[in-house]
Amino acid sequence: MVKVQVFLERGTPVGFELTGHADQGVEGEDIVCAGISAITETALLGITDVLKLDAAWTHESGHMRCELSRETAGEDLAKAAIVFNTMIAGLTSLQQAYPKSLKFSYREV
Repeated sequence: MVKVQVFLERGTPVGFELTGHADQGVEGEDIVCAGISAITETALLGITDVLKLDAAWTHESGHMRCELSRETAGEDLAKAAIVFNTMIAGLTSLQQAYPKSLKFSYREV
């Protein structure tokens, strides 16, 4: 199971961490894992390459983390929230189709 924890600052998403594997197929052929990876990697690229925001991130097999700098505010924070909320919407759609493969939690930071 993939566990996704979304970091919130006063209710606004400012990052996420995911751990685990979907276990819906052989490594390299798991469509659920591929979907989760595509959605979260696109969110990371949106934050770092498109919006060019300062964020700490790590990415390795079975683990990914992205968290905005504490200095992110105003319009930049609002734009980042759109990226993170879009990621959450995509992952929620996958969770509905594969409820045993993905679990969400939220944490105020």
